[in-house]
Amino acid sequence: MSITGVCQICESAEARHSCQQCGRAVCEDHYDREMAVCEVCATELRRGGGSESGGGPKGRGGHDVDDDDILR
Repeated sequence: MSITGVCQICESAEARHSCQQCGRAVCEDHYDREMAVCEVCATELRRGGGSESGGGPKGRGGHDVDDDDILR
């Protein structure tokens, strides 16, 4: 897939990659090659969370919804 335009994070450098998690078009500086995601999603994933468009559902208090929550 060809990426065109500017990085959606810094809004100045040419976007060369597309985040596999959220779909942002990002430049080389804002792309984590090891994880194939943008810098924003890489930070979230390292913290154990999801990104804006990739995390699981959240329940009250922002915790992840699990089977016990669904069965209540």
